Amino acid sequence: MQQSVLNKSRADKFLLVFDIPPILKEFNTKFKQNNTSIISDAVQFSIYGTAVPEITVPATETRYSGNTLYVTSHSKNPYPPVSVKFNVDNEYKNYWVMYQWLNLLHDQYEGRYNAREINSNNPEETFKDYQTNLTIYGKDEFNNNRIKFTYTKAFPTTIDTIDYNYQTADEISSGFTFVYSQLHTEVMDF
Repeated sequence: MQQSVLNKSRADKFLLVFDIPPILKEFNTKFKQNNTSIISDAVQFSIYGTAVPEITVPATETRYSGNTLYVTSHSKNPYPPVSVKFNVDNEYKNYWVMYQWLNLLHDQYEGRYNAREINSNNPEETFKDYQTNLTIYGKDEFNNNRIKFTYTKAFPTTIDTIDYNYQTADEISSGFTFVYSQLHTEVMDF
């Protein structure tokens, strides 16, 4: 079926893909359900809401001959956090991944990082253990990937509430906010 580019017939026109951070992979070997991994090596979220962050390279003022000229600062301001919205799957696995990631960063019982003392690959660089690259694909009306946003060295800072409302037929939704070091954008060819 052909449809207009402007026809927004689906609410989840974005796909979030990321590899599980190394330390969460280690945690997963200690937690199994029905002989299957709760947290796999890679995760895909069908998301219905996100905002590509503002990118700012500020100008600086330079005084010259009684005038003010603007020149580039050649540096970016820090990237703002990004929030994504997703529908919770019927087994809560996508929510569980984000919950365990945050719980690793600050344990709910002991109030510290990595309270389970999971061995990391390189103890001198523990920050690499809980970070990963998150990629969001924007899809076209035929469900093809058209643009790719890769957020490097990302980790979550917030997981949203789950609002149960049995008076509507809507799916249960949640979301999370993450921070990252760099943003790389690429238009996809196919």
